[in-house]
Amino acid sequence: MTHRIGTFDEFSAYTLAVARGDRKVDPQEPKVWIERTNGSGTPDAVRFRSLEAGVKLLSARNRDLLRLIATRQPQSVSELATMANRAPQNVQRTLRRLSTAGIVRLTRSEGRALRPELAARKVHIEIDLIPDG
Repeated sequence: MTHRIGTFDEFSAYTLAVARGDRKVDPQEPKVWIERTNGSGTPDAVRFRSLEAGVKLLSARNRDLLRLIATRQPQSVSELATMANRAPQNVQRTLRRLSTAGIVRLTRSEGRALRPELAARKVHIEIDLIPDG
């Protein structure tokens, strides 16, 4: 899964570079941007190389994990795994992917435990159905 994390200004600069012709992009490439706010209030975005990569990461099973994080606020990955009735290693792997994408934040709590927190609440999907040229 290829993605890109950056601020709105970075996304804007990227878009302008494409518009000027300074950067080539496959016009049929779907774009998935996940808007989130980091601790300083700066909006960030994540871009996946394909719609399929974004859909796979945001599967129903993974969205269930996100809902549990939002509603039950587990204090560790192990606690979340118990709530979700899933193997801790599986949940850990999924959370790392969601964290890399900027959807989840993993914060050290007591000892070595990582506490999952939501870093994004909404996902916006943009697909160019009729590409230019």
